[in-house]
Amino acid sequence: MDAAAFPRGRWRARWIWCEAPSIRSEPGAPLTRIASGESVTACFRRSFDLDAVPTRVAARASADSRYALWVNGREVMRGPIRANGRRLHYDAFDLAPFLRRGRNAIAVLVRHFGRANPWWAPLPPTLELGAGGFVFEARLADDHWLVSDAAWRTLRADAWTSLVKASVGALPVERFDARALAAEWRETGFDDATWSPARALAGNHLGFTGRHEPPLLPYGAMRPRPIAPLGCVRRDGTVVRVARAPAAAPGDDPIARAMEDFAASRPVAAATHAWPLRLDTGPDAVSVVSVDFGEVVAGTVVLDVDAPAGTVLDVAAAEFASEEGVLAPDDERSGFRYVARGADDRFETFQPLGFRWLGLSVRADGPVVLRDVSVHERLYPRDPDAGPFFECSDATLNRIHAVGRRSVDLNSQDAYLDCPTREQRAWTGDSVVHQMVDFATHPDWRLACWNPELAASPRADGMLPMAAGGDIEHQDASFIPDWALHWVRAVHNVWRWTGDRERVARLLPVVEGVLRWFEDFAAEDGLASDVTGWVIIDWSSVSVDGKSSVLNALWARGLRDFAEMAEWLGDAGRAQWARARHARLREAFELFWDPERALYVDHAIGSERRRPVSQHALATPLAAGLVPDERVARVIEVLLDESRHVHATWSRAKADARQPGPGERGVGGPYLVLGPPAPWWDVERQIVVAQPFFAYVLHDALAEHGRADRIPAQCRRWAALLERCATSWSETWYGGTVSHGWGSTPTRDLVVRTLGITPAEPGFTRARIAPRLGDL
Repeated sequence: MDAAAFPRGRWRARWIWCEAPSIRSEPGAPLTRIASGESVTACFRRSFDLDAVPTRVAARASADSRYALWVNGREVMRGPIRANGRRLHYDAFDLAPFLRRGRNAIAVLVRHFGRANPWWAPLPPTLELGAGGFVFEARLADDHWLVSDAAWRTLRADAWTSLVKASVGALPVERFDARALAAEWRETGFDDATWSPARALAGNHLGFTGRHEPPLLPYGAMRPRPIAPLGCVRRDGTVVRVARAPAAAPGDDPIARAMEDFAASRPVAAATHAWPLRLDTGPDAVSVVSVDFGEVVAGTVVLDVDAPAGTVLDVAAAEFASEEGVLAPDDERSGFRYVARGADDRFETFQPLGFRWLGLSVRADGPVVLRDVSVHERLYPRDPDAGPFFECSDATLNRIHAVGRRSVDLNSQDAYLDCPTREQRAWTGDSVVHQMVDFATHPDWRLACWNPELAASPRADGMLPMAAGGDIEHQDASFIPDWALHWVRAVHNVWRWTGDRERVARLLPVVEGVLRWFEDFAAEDGLASDVTGWVIIDWSSVSVDGKSSVLNALWARGLRDFAEMAEWLGDAGRAQWARARHARLREAFELFWDPERALYVDHAIGSERRRPVSQHALATPLAAGLVPDERVARVIEVLLDESRHVHATWSRAKADARQPGPGERGVGGPYLVLGPPAPWWDVERQIVVAQPFFAYVLHDALAEHGRADRIPAQCRRWAALLERCATSWSETWYGGTVSHGWGSTPTRDLVVRTLGITPAEPGFTRARIAPRLGDL
């Protein structure tokens, strides 16, 4: 939809809602308003007649918090995309393909989440805005607009309720009772006479101008959606296991109920494993069904079932199950509940889920026919036939390249996600790998450019949130300083690949704020010391106490990136500052050089160099231009010496047999809040290996110094991950979820480093093609 359809300025529409928003004044603070935090779902309808269908009907819509819109029963759009709510976006689309002569109907489902979740956070409300709402306008003809106002019909849809779980990795759990909502409410002929008129919300606030149409507080001047609408591709599952369990009360948590039924279930002899699936249920037994989608998928789940009214289907979604189809009991998962209406029982979840396996627990007072279970995969669109393509003489590398593309695609939704199966958060640092893969392999760069803007939401001190557009940014309980420095690299990538001067100029002040944040932690020698927040570096066991060599090197790389961009924009003063600061760090970085072992160590306390060494401490200064030329060959030699490598982690993931040392070393939670345990490996000789995420810096270091020929061999390490999951990448070398885009560095590097295709000047005004094939 072109910008001419909706020029900047005031909307014609009003925000509408299903009821008076639950907003009150803060006692003792008359200017402060508080929303109830209640989750509310609303249905809206608007019917209208057309003598003829126009060739084009420009429309746009937005919501607080999320909406799905249908015209004459056909889905048109879902949105808006995640962002800080003060930068709310709208979706623009053409209604004409969905319209017909005569009667037409628009139906909209809107959910206000109430409480912050991984992809949305509340704003301080005004008198009526900030506690749920929907806004829409469409130009049916030159002088005929259809807008959201009191003429719309609405119903508070209490058929939906949600369950908020306490775990950091848990998604809100959707529960839907179909008996409370007519199946045909989205169709043209539905009679909505019993519904109420929509409430047109008032825009009053301190300094109100007298107009109730947007732009209004608290949402600001809403912006057009900067990325493509997500795709919708059907994925079918296969029934693997049918079992029965003793009947038990449903309870509040459908995931817990489904897993308890799984644990108590026994396979049904001679059960058929095909759609439609006939289940013999009754008051004394529960049917339990396992559905396998063959690989991790991400989208909305669709159920098609014939069942008596009141039948309860509890669904648990997971990445792992046994060969017999028994879901892993300790797998972090999402899920939902559906209660059947007894007719027309076809349901699609409002919220997207990620999983490979679905476990369904079905309790009913009679036979049930499960006609089908499928997924509408809703990912950022990629035409599989459009290329670009990659193929080399090593079949394993071809496979690794393809799995990396799929892993990034699974995490490409309205932002780059950490994983679709657990959190669905837009972590600020993770996304740099997703972005680089898309620049190298995706024809559409809009998401790669938008994601750094999403995360450009600095605190008052200049530091970025750990994750953007959701609960973590909203709560601001902690932050990851090094993730902000990976974000600086993402901005640098936008500069190099697109040459978008306006975008880079817009982001550069935020980059500067991040880099200057570290100045307050600079010791007398200029190195950042005792940096607060969660300095994670990687899931590997990298020592960061005191002065971290890796963190300081990432800071130096960020300064160099900033200097290049500032110089390109003609800002010589800021470029000079950044280069001078980089030079000071280069000089002070000698503290980390161990002349006896001829390598860089992880950290120092004051002026005392400590003993642990990691690939991170060797690769990052190489990538940041901190290593004197005469040392480069030695540092690369040590970096790649596999005889000295050790897999060691203080992360949440479990270890496998490749990790030396007694027992399990994935201590997780205690490390995050109490500090790491002492190293259990030989710190004098062994070097801690970088996890898949940080490998991008390692590979950059090799390329920086003309050793890209070593990268194909490095990429072959990913073959070990194929043994755990053949279709998407694990979070670490030995555990975590198996749907992490941040592990896809080989997919970038086989194009950018091995084929050697890179921008020689910003925006590819000149290209550099310098293959370094190694042994290929």
